[in-house]
Amino acid sequence: MNHHRRGRGPQFLAVSLAFIALLLVPCPAQALEKATLQLKWLHHFQFAGYYAALEKGFYRRAGLDVTIKEGGPTTEVEDEVLSGRADFGVGTSAILLRRARGEDLVVLGQIFQHSAGVLITPRSTGIHSLADMARRRFMYSNQHGDMLTLLRQNGVDEKELVQVPHSGDPQDLIDGKADVMMGYSFNEPFILEQKGEPYLLFSPLTYGIDFYGDNFFTTRANIDTRRQFVEAFREATLDGWRYAMAHKAEVAELILAKYSRKKSRDWLMFEANQMESLIQPTLVEMGYQNPARWRHIGKSFEELGMVPRGFDTAGVSFDPSPGTDYRLVLRVLLVCGAVIVVLVVTVMKFRQLNQDLKGEVAERKAAEEAFRESEERLRVIFETSQAGIIMVDPEGIIRFANKRMAEMFGCTHDELIGSSYLSHLHPGQCATGSALMEKLIRGEVDQASTERRYRCGADGEFWGYLSGRRLETPDGKLRALVGIISDITDRIKADEARQKALMLVETLLAHSPMGITVFEGESGALILVNQAAADISGNDKEAMLGRNFRESASWRDGGLTAVAESVLADGGARPFEAQLRTSGGNYVTLRCHLSRFEVEGKPHLLVVGQDITAEKHLELENKRIEAQMLNMQKLESLGVLAGGIAHDFNNILTGIVGNITFAQLSLEPRHKAAAPLSKAEKACQRAAELASQLLTFARGGQPIKKAFSVKPLVGESLSLVLRGTNVKAAIEIPDDVCVIEADEGQISQAFNNIVINAVHAMPGGGTLTVAGEDTVMEIGNPFGLAPGPYLRISFSDQGCGIREEDLERIFDPYFTTKTSGTGLGLASTHSIVARHGGIVLVDSVLEKGTTFTIYLPSTGHCVAAEEGQDHAGRAHGGGESVVVMDDEEMIRELTRDMLAALGYRVEVCGDGAEAVELYRAGCARGERYSAVIMDLTVPGGMGGKEAAQQILALDPTARLIVSSGYSNDPVMSEYRSCGFCATLVKPYTAREIGRVLSEAIDG
Repeated sequence: MNHHRRGRGPQFLAVSLAFIALLLVPCPAQALEKATLQLKWLHHFQFAGYYAALEKGFYRRAGLDVTIKEGGPTTEVEDEVLSGRADFGVGTSAILLRRARGEDLVVLGQIFQHSAGVLITPRSTGIHSLADMARRRFMYSNQHGDMLTLLRQNGVDEKELVQVPHSGDPQDLIDGKADVMMGYSFNEPFILEQKGEPYLLFSPLTYGIDFYGDNFFTTRANIDTRRQFVEAFREATLDGWRYAMAHKAEVAELILAKYSRKKSRDWLMFEANQMESLIQPTLVEMGYQNPARWRHIGKSFEELGMVPRGFDTAGVSFDPSPGTDYRLVLRVLLVCGAVIVVLVVTVMKFRQLNQDLKGEVAERKAAEEAFRESEERLRVIFETSQAGIIMVDPEGIIRFANKRMAEMFGCTHDELIGSSYLSHLHPGQCATGSALMEKLIRGEVDQASTERRYRCGADGEFWGYLSGRRLETPDGKLRALVGIISDITDRIKADEARQKALMLVETLLAHSPMGITVFEGESGALILVNQAAADISGNDKEAMLGRNFRESASWRDGGLTAVAESVLADGGARPFEAQLRTSGGNYVTLRCHLSRFEVEGKPHLLVVGQDITAEKHLELENKRIEAQMLNMQKLESLGVLAGGIAHDFNNILTGIVGNITFAQLSLEPRHKAAAPLSKAEKACQRAAELASQLLTFARGGQPIKKAFSVKPLVGESLSLVLRGTNVKAAIEIPDDVCVIEADEGQISQAFNNIVINAVHAMPGGGTLTVAGEDTVMEIGNPFGLAPGPYLRISFSDQGCGIREEDLERIFDPYFTTKTSGTGLGLASTHSIVARHGGIVLVDSVLEKGTTFTIYLPSTGHCVAAEEGQDHAGRAHGGGESVVVMDDEEMIRELTRDMLAALGYRVEVCGDGAEAVELYRAGCARGERYSAVIMDLTVPGGMGGKEAAQQILALDPTARLIVSSGYSNDPVMSEYRSCGFCATLVKPYTAREIGRVLSEAIDG
């Protein structure tokens, strides 16, 4: 408050003089006169006033057409002005160094009353003082006289610096390209803090070097020859700075729009707010220069040998007073009158300041008295503390301690001061204590807390809890270590006694087949657990100790927490059956018995539990099996109809998808039709998937089997479906599980359907756990499966669960609880698993989750996955001749065009007989066809199977490919036994037919 009162007098005086100066300023010329301003650095809010003067029209109203040139790390602003390439420049107090060389440069106005220049170094460099910067890599700029003074004062010469190019980017510090950077307090620290990089700042202000910061200047020749031009530029510039500091947000937006889009708005506003304290626009008139302060700066340079002895700073600052003209008398009178007014006001202000000073003296006395009282309170607290307080120097010597610390160590206060801290540690603690102290001394940690065993006199000892931290000097060096030590001997002994009592109980219960846990009644913490209980929960015994049953979500959701609280409250033992979630995400059903007992008058809770999950699960599975057997009968009735529809649908889709992909072959990737065609292709593929689901649960969906490991397939399904969702996946399938012999595409579809269901069941997110293990089905197993080895795969989600009335219908075709579902997903999954000789079961609990379990026959052995093989075929043909047989004319024509575009010579025909004749004729000519693609079924004509036998009779090495939109015929799954080398499932794309054909020919 007093600072504001003291500042009003000078402000009033400044305003009065400014008013008088306005009367004396000549009117600017009407014609715009060109002027160039050279900045010393890159575009920042640091030069906001110049941008404001230009963009808000202050320069234009002063009759000036100003061009602003950006600077940088290598820009020598003084050279630009002296050479005439710029009329004005933005510089620092280093302008005195140039004047010492004889360069008559004059500062027109001072903007920064304090310099913003700082030296910045990351903490990772190990630099803790200015002296450490010698011979270190330095991003250097000679634009700052105060920075040079700071280095010289601390014994660092510019020649000792290893200079690296100054990019102006603090990222170079983070990347380790430099150790120290000359920068600005309102600029580079913003970036380092955003990047999370710890750093140290060395400011000249903290070393008593308070030089002027940014100013704008010109040459004496410009002032002498073009004074009106110079004065117009000066006043317009100061108006721009006043406007910029009063409208920071607006000018920040202006800079982003027209000068520097590399900076963020937050960065510019950070600069603006930091500049407020450096410019001090509310305390000092904008542009004000104090000759005495320039003399002080010159003296500082002189003491360091940077300027000659007796160097005169006079003439460095511009005198805005104008020369006389014909209105001299009037102006003199006005000035005299104003001076009289100012003197009167000044006298009044001095009287006011005198009164304020008396008030300040009274306030200071009160503050000193309060400080003394505070110091006395602190001394009383220090001496009456029940904890020991100690200060140790970097050599480990105790330099300060309270009386309580001496009592705890069993010595007098005088004996304690000057002794070694390590001498008071118990011998068994010296190594650990020394290591901890070394870490604090080296600065690896700022503070530490630990339990330590100490000596007490010659024979005694006690346990103490030590909380210590570093006390550092302003430059980051270690001054001392400060610690507070509390006596915790009673607590340690109590803990030891409790552990002895519990060891007996733990020994008695360790071999119990029942899960046994003991909790403290008051805290709820687990203090005893046997191995059986750990096995049930799926945790290690050590990891379970200390857990609070009141904080267990599994106990709370299973209702066990409420029962435990009742037992602790009334002491009555209670049996209870609960379903709890294990650490692995699985649920177990537990038959518990809870009772209360007391130890040392404190209540404890005993929980004895038995895992009855298998028993409950067997009951549920028997019910599910009965219901699912009925579902299988329902599916059979829909099989024939679904298969026929899917066959015709795939023929139609082949024409659509084929034409789309054929059109894509003729388009450039950036053609405007490429995106719509791609979307149409994806829509057709979705329809093909729907047809595939129909075929899967239809009676004719025979799998095309091969041996493979199921774990990679599970990973692909999870990656595909969960991408972009908030559901996490956990795969718990061993790498050495037995492989299965199945249709990889159908099994992948079955997995995808279950994973999609799990995602829909967890809209708020959760974890989907997929587990797998090998098992063996015995004769007469409850699932009705053939005996032999099987792979058991379970998908367990944490979703909303399935209602009991819906469980019996979830595998029915077209049954769905989703507004956008088709009802075919789980139905096709059921059909796929059944056709592979397996079974799919479901178990669900509302609001807890659902588990789908699939049993698939396995080969009984595992094989190493093939790695590093490239199965990609040629994308295009090389002029090979191909025969295409299909009863659909549209498909024949489309396939011919696609293969021709891929570089093949194509012959087409409508049935198998024509294909045989074409092949026979080719062999007669000596022009054997490279491959033959044949439709499996031709109504009223010879199909692909019969034609294949006849062609193979002509040429046993013929490469034959079977194609169909329906997998009812065993030929599609057992194609090799019928003489075919590959299959082509409808609908197919140009890429698909090209791949299959190239693999068949190359194979």
